[in-house]
Amino acid sequence: MKLNHSNDPTPPESGNIFGWRVSLIGLAFILSLAALATYRHYSLQVPVGFDDPLEAEPDRDYYQTKAEQESATLDSLRNSRQ
Repeated sequence: MKLNHSNDPTPPESGNIFGWRVSLIGLAFILSLAALATYRHYSLQVPVGFDDPLEAEPDRDYYQTKAEQESATLDSLRNSRQ
């Protein structure tokens, strides 16, 4: 029985219809978008979204936060005058 061995040095086709250049350009594009998302996450300190919102601490009311800031400013002015 004879086996069909070819001495062809080229590798078999991979089935990639676009070619490796387009695949590598697509990989570079995906990695650049991931890098951009990572940069924006760390620079803007935006949460990723894996935290459970029901377990998160409730946000303070705007007016409560504003009143605390103003009272802290008044206290610092009083302490600086003494």
